[in-house]
Amino acid sequence: MVIINEKVSIIVPIYNAEKYLEECIASITNQTYKNLQIVLVNDGSKDKSWELCKKIKDTDNRISIATQSNSGVSVARNRGLEFANGEWIMFVDPDDILDKKIVEDLLANVSSKIDIVASGCYGFDGNYKKKDSFFEGNRLFNSDKTDLYLQLMDATHGQSDDFVTAIGVPWGKLYRHSFLKKYNLKFDPKLRRMQDNIFNMYAFYYAREIFYLDKPLYFYRLDHITDYAKRHQSDMIKIFKPVVDARTTGIKELGLDKNPEIYQYYLNETAGFFLGIINSLILTNSYSKENVNQLVANANFNILFKDQNFKKIKDSKIKYKLFLLNHGLYKSYRVMYKIWNLVK
Repeated sequence: MVIINEKVSIIVPIYNAEKYLEECIASITNQTYKNLQIVLVNDGSKDKSWELCKKIKDTDNRISIATQSNSGVSVARNRGLEFANGEWIMFVDPDDILDKKIVEDLLANVSSKIDIVASGCYGFDGNYKKKDSFFEGNRLFNSDKTDLYLQLMDATHGQSDDFVTAIGVPWGKLYRHSFLKKYNLKFDPKLRRMQDNIFNMYAFYYAREIFYLDKPLYFYRLDHITDYAKRHQSDMIKIFKPVVDARTTGIKELGLDKNPEIYQYYLNETAGFFLGIINSLILTNSYSKENVNQLVANANFNILFKDQNFKKIKDSKIKYKLFLLNHGLYKSYRVMYKIWNLVK
């Protein structure tokens, strides 16, 4: 049954989104559930997004707006949380679209113990639309949230081969506001990538119960997505090493490393980041014995080479690559990398 008296604050961080912004906001204002606060945070856009925000604000008294110098999506979402006064929080990306009943349907599945309720989504691009179920069937997570953590670290976990995205996104969810405040849950401004995934690792842990509604209620736009790694090859260490550090801190802080399955997924995710950084050094002509030695010696990467952990790496190709690097066979690795890419 819908909780008709509880306000939902919908936070939209905006950066250069003029092309899609009006369509996105219209899908929010046209919700069947009307008790909304809509917070638009302009993150130093260089296009006409801020002008659109001011124009849109005048069309609906539920909308409030704020602007800031470009500081990143984490700062924009956190700023939105400062303005939010609803009992529930929802995040929406400015190029996406909401099903008109998403708020109503998510609230209909709330109970007194549920702190997060989430839905599936559609990935869409022009006339193309693909349903993505993060998990098969409705699910209530309480004492055992293992599957949530596993999908945070491996997007393929529990999903079909042609999945769109994974449970770590901040959108398509309602968060109980008092719960976020109690545990001071915010997005980490130091992370340029995966700040939402790390945010949800903590949110999932502290939530008393999480309900997943296997119904696509969020439209995730695909046509603007580009290959981030290719565009930022020279920054891979700066971008992804902080992610590994944040994940490692969280895994240990929350005691998730005590779960053998979660710890194995953590090691495999770390191996993927490590090799991605190594490969970026090759592609940017920064690959050297000194650089690789520094990475191998890093505490959060060095654990991969300990015998008990090395055995937990699932992919034999990844194990072989780690073996080469652990034994100082850097030239062999570079040669093999070029061969692997030719084969691809």
